[in-house]
Amino acid sequence: MGIRPALIVSTDRADDARSWALEKGVLDSSFHPISLDDEIAWPMTDIIPCDFGRIEEMEFQPRTAIDPHVRLQQALPNMEIPRRWEMLGDLALLPQNALLDGDESTWTAIAQALHCQRVARQAEIEAGPIRRSQVEMLLGNDGWVNHLENGVRYLFDVSKVMFSSGNITERRRMGKIDAAGDVVVDLFAGIGYYSIPLLVNAGVSYVHACEMNPDSIEGLTKGLSANMVTDRCHILQGDNQETAPRLKGVADRVLLGLLPSSKEAWPLAVECLKIEGGVIHVHMNATEESLEDGTFVSTTVEEFQALDCEVEVLHLENVKSYSPHIRHVVLDLKVTKL
Repeated sequence: MGIRPALIVSTDRADDARSWALEKGVLDSSFHPISLDDEIAWPMTDIIPCDFGRIEEMEFQPRTAIDPHVRLQQALPNMEIPRRWEMLGDLALLPQNALLDGDESTWTAIAQALHCQRVARQAEIEAGPIRRSQVEMLLGNDGWVNHLENGVRYLFDVSKVMFSSGNITERRRMGKIDAAGDVVVDLFAGIGYYSIPLLVNAGVSYVHACEMNPDSIEGLTKGLSANMVTDRCHILQGDNQETAPRLKGVADRVLLGLLPSSKEAWPLAVECLKIEGGVIHVHMNATEESLEDGTFVSTTVEEFQALDCEVEVLHLENVKSYSPHIRHVVLDLKVTKL
């Protein structure tokens, strides 16, 4: 048994209350709701204002843990279920080739089994500089999600904007680095994948966020507001080759979060650093061979040195596998301009 805050509503508002609590990220799905005659009590992780119902503390019965893969197989006994999926807020995002012969009843069964409201399926990323998501909505028409991760809220439309759960370790790391008081330039900000953790958890003083995708900028704007850090971020919309020169000499730290290569923006990153230099976080795809023999690091250092810099390697972060024998890595460099 567990004492938790409870959102108590009339039974005719039960679904509304559950959807509201899911959207706000406060529904505690580890406990069973309680039926109270003509009312339902939903267990919550936190107390936040609600326009309907009332909040009281109640004792809830814990749910018996069941592997979600088991629940999904029970819901779809005659289908080959995917081995993995992503949960983004109240939306389940299936792999690209999963359940291609499914129908509306399939998506409804998935939502019930995974305790979510919407279901979508991955698709190839659109070619071009914006690399727009082309996720297919299967259940629900609206792709906007409110995703809580490491104390940070990300808001974005999964049908238009990419979000890689595999990068969670790097988003967490950005929230833990020693960057208090720093001014940051993020040359590929997206929805704030790395900028918002720096603002919320690492205590940076200000971020200049460069981004060209209007859909990402909409998500970034909403994310900054949801995390109450809007006043500490300046968004520069457009190609960073045009916008970043305005930021010459302002940064203690520069983020280069672009794959497969951020190399085109390396001169911009150096120019953005203050006179005394600073730290550059270089995201790249690197072959396993070049990581093992050290040539990736040595070659990257040499290319930054060629930009009239002294360079010190601070850290190499191995984020995830990108494709066979290719790794997404982040090389942290201390760069001093000569």
